[in-house]
Order: sequence, then C-alpha cells, then structure tokens
Amino acid sequence: MQYLLLIIACLFWGSSFVATRYALTTGGLGVFTLLTGRFIIASLILILLLLIRGWRKLNGKDLLRLLAIGIIYPGLYFLFETTGLTRIPAFLASIIIASIPALTGIIAHIFLKERMGLRGWGGTLLSVIGVALVVLLANREMPSTVQQAPTSVVGVLLTGGAAIMGAVYITLARHLTRSYQPLTLTTAQSIIGLLLFLPMASLELGRGQLNINLWGLISLGFLGIGVSVVAFLSFNKALTMIEASKASLFLNIIPVISFLLGWLLLGERMNPGQGIGALVVIGGVLLATWSPAKAPA
Repeated sequence: MQYLLLIIACLFWGSSFVATRYALTTGGLGVFTLLTGRFIIASLILILLLLIRGWRKLNGKDLLRLLAIGIIYPGLYFLFETTGLTRIPAFLASIIIASIPALTGIIAHIFLKERMGLRGWGGTLLSVIGVALVVLLANREMPSTVQQAPTSVVGVLLTGGAAIMGAVYITLARHLTRSYQPLTLTTAQSIIGLLLFLPMASLELGRGQLNINLWGLISLGFLGIGVSVVAFLSFNKALTMIEASKASLFLNIIPVISFLLGWLLLGERMNPGQGIGALVVIGGVLLATWSPAKAPA
C-alpha cells in the first residue's frame, strides 16, 4: 500500500512539469501567481476536509512545529530551487536535486536512527546515476541554438540548499506523522505556502502584464487539486508506513515520469541512452526497497 501511495504522488509530481509549462506559457500565468493559486485551491479543499473529518485542537508547540515544516517545504524549497534555476543550467540543477535521497538517508540515520544497509545505499547511488544519465544525455541532444543559463557558485549553492530543504522536510515529516495526521500536516503546508507566496503574487498581478486564459485555469486546477492535495496527502500518508530514507528514493522516478509525459503529450524525444537511464533509476528504487521473503521457521 505504501508503495502505491508513493507512486501516485510521484505520478502527480512528475506530471506537474507539463501542467506548469502549459500554465506559464499557454495559460499566461506568472510564477508566483501560479504557486499562490495552487495553494489557494489546495487550502480550500483541505480545510473543507478537515471540517468534515474534524481535527484535534493544536497548542502553541504544535503550531510552531507545523510552521517550521511549512517554511522549509514548500517555502524555502521552492524559493531556493526557482532562484537557483536562473543561475545554473537545468541539467546541473536536476543532478543536484537528485541528491535528496542520499541526503535524506544521512539525515534520517543521524536523527531518526534509520538504517539503510548496503542494499539501500547501493540503490540510492544507482538511482542518482540513472537520473544523471537521463538529464545529461538530454542536454547533449539540445540544439546548439539553445542558450543555457551560466553556471555560478551562488546558483549551485541555492540549488544545493533546495536539496537540503527537501531532505530535511522528508525527515521531519516522517517524525511529525507520528504525532499528526497526514491531512493536518498537508493542510498546514498548503496554508503556509499560500501566505509565503501571496505577497509576491500580488506584485505580479499589480504589474498588469499577465494574460490568464482557460488553459491557465485548467492547469492551475490540476496543480491545485492533483499535485498540491492528492500527491501531498499520498506522500505524507506513505511516510507513516515506510522509512523516510526509502520513501525519498521514489522521488528519483519523477524525472523519468516527466520525460515520458513530455514525449507523449509534448512530442519531446527520449533517446536510447535516456531510456537506459530511466531503467537504472527504477532499478535503483527497486534495489533499495525490495525485501526478500523470509522462509518460514
């Protein structure tokens, strides 16, 4: 069940790149307007679910914990990742973000005393290599006329900060799911994300340069409901049933899903080398999460 939940989350997160592209280009939305709209939709749905199911009263300590995790993810993670991508090539950013499983394993080992074992670390390394193959081979196929962002130390540090924030989030979420229901945790993240990005969205709207249309609203609805609600609930629920280090490995499937959807929906090509890289990613996840059946005594 936990693996199904993780796959559902990764399917939505992987498809979010296609939906985001539609929203920012065809749909006429701005970056922060898109993020704020996502969290408005998600917050309304999640608050409604909380009203239906009921929630336990939160004290000051609870609110501080939820505020901390909300600032880390989606707040700092999206801020570092988006800003970093303006300073380094996309393929380099993807490789840095692919270090999240390894960073999660280290942090979870230190603070949660989780043990990955040789197979877990081997699967982590294999999945990172697979992501690197997929992204690097895609970059080599890029036409010479395409301009890449220059590589800067600041960009590398910012994107590395996003990877660290992602690893810290997964580790903290694993710990907090022992005290809070996934719905409560996801709702807090959504509301905090809304409050963080709302001022920047107001500036975008104030410039009057956006041309939002039906495609933008459809993409926004998909991102708000599917990605910000279903995916987060699925992932946070899975964290109640599986170690953080193993759950984070599934994040390496996201680039593979994005490439496949780009090929199917946007006509993007995947060469044989990228196909091999995708298989390596899946193999690494399977290696790290597979548990051999024990013979009966």
